[in-house]
Amino acid sequence: MTTNGTTPGGMVEERFDHVVRLRFDNPARRNPLSFALVEDLVERFARLDADPEVRAVILTGTGPAFCVGGDQADFAKALGKPMSELLESYPPVELFRLARSLRTPLIAAVNGTAMGGGMGLTCMAHFAIAADHATFGIPEIKLGIFPLTILPLVRPVLGDRRTMELALTGRSLDAAEALAVGVVQRVVPGTELQDEALAVAKRIASFSPLAVRLGITAFNESTDMPFDNALDHLNMVRAVAFASEDLNEGSTAFLEKRDPVWKGR
Repeated sequence: MTTNGTTPGGMVEERFDHVVRLRFDNPARRNPLSFALVEDLVERFARLDADPEVRAVILTGTGPAFCVGGDQADFAKALGKPMSELLESYPPVELFRLARSLRTPLIAAVNGTAMGGGMGLTCMAHFAIAADHATFGIPEIKLGIFPLTILPLVRPVLGDRRTMELALTGRSLDAAEALAVGVVQRVVPGTELQDEALAVAKRIASFSPLAVRLGITAFNESTDMPFDNALDHLNMVRAVAFASEDLNEGSTAFLEKRDPVWKGR
């Protein structure tokens, strides 16, 4: 493992071969999403997504919280500003916009409390694993606002009725309920969380990076297409995949009963 790119009080970046782990590192404040941290995270996601050697990214937190959402200090500074200024720059929008453009698998390893933006990041991930003591929620209504920015991320996961219930009541989900409603795909003891997330990331990283990236992109692009359009688009992607070196290598390795050597092309 190598560690680099540490932001004091913000983020630690650790590398395990083809897997990178990003870890929120402000446990005293329960890992809030300050605007500065959001901008840092957007830069890291963009850089890692462009790196062909990175085949999976894990997002997790230090201490008892995964991420408690927006930093109240930033919100306090925004109160009273003119609407034109509020619309001009809001870093979380750029962060959550990445949900449809990331091609590298993102795994959320939810080590504790995930509220507001932390819930949004969990739903933004392609795969989410939670410690058995983790809690989730969108409690913004308690502060006098609806959970607006994360709505496009949470709603497809929870569905309309449950999203509305949580948004209007501000109640939390424990790990078992989060698993039952699809917020996470797996729940493990807290002591096993990081090992489990790394095992999943390494498994994904063992497959063709081209197949994984093409698949994620095609999945996102076809999500809102009419049925026939989606079939036509996915058939085109299939044709691209059939012309790839990785598919040829995968098929040959299968017949030769050996591990494939992926080229990513």
